[in-house]
Parts: sequence; structure tokens; C-alpha cells
Amino acid sequence: MSTRTRRPALLAGLAAAVLLVGSCGEQTPGGGGGDGEPVSARPAQAKIELTSTDAAVPFELQSGRYKFGWEARECPGVEFTMTGSTQGFVYTKKSAQKAFSAIVSEVPADTYTLAQVNPACTVWTVRIDRVGS
Repeated sequence: MSTRTRRPALLAGLAAAVLLVGSCGEQTPGGGGGDGEPVSARPAQAKIELTSTDAAVPFELQSGRYKFGWEARECPGVEFTMTGSTQGFVYTKKSAQKAFSAIVSEVPADTYTLAQVNPACTVWTVRIDRVGS
């Protein structure tokens, strides 16, 4: 078989492989939902921002190291808890700082919820940014 006759067959095979691989990685938006797993309204990500008004919405994080920062200018203190739904990971941060950040290492990929339990603090913003790759 000459190079000229092999080329179309090779290209057709390559195109089929690309389509097959592309369709295998397809997922439904939001993830979760199967076997009692909580459904996230947001896709897994490396950066997220939550406010006191939308904290009840679960979110997914990729595994890694994160900078957990907050701003709560009108609060005498904050007490945050970030809880994973399946891996057993819980991060808590209690502080009198009105704006600050901390590094959270070895966060497993999971669906998380965030709670701020200081009743004197009702308006706040949290930013969770993945550090590194």
C-alpha cells in the first residue's frame, strides 16, 4: 500500500479516535446526584467566591492546596467551617480578623458546604483560590 492510499485511512482513524475520546469524558453539568451524593450547582473548580447570601449552595473543589480568604468588615469575628461531603475533610477557621487569609493544604476533591456560625456576623465574603497546579 502506498503512502498516498494510507493517508485517508489514517486520517479517518485519527478523527474517529478523537471523537471517541472526546465523548468518553462528557459529564452532566454540576456533577453529583448519584447514589445520594449531593448535587452541586457549580462545576468543580480551582477558584470560588461565596457570600453570606449564597453560602448554602454546595460547591465542588479539585484536590490541592487552597488560599482561604475572607472579608467581614462589619463582624466582630468569624467562625467558618468548610465540610466535604464524602472524604471526611473539614476545615475550620475562627478569627477576630475582619479580612484575612490562610492556606489550607491537602484538600481532597469533593463537594463542599460552607458555614459561618458566629451569629453576630451576617454579612461576609469568602474567596477560595487554588494555589499552585
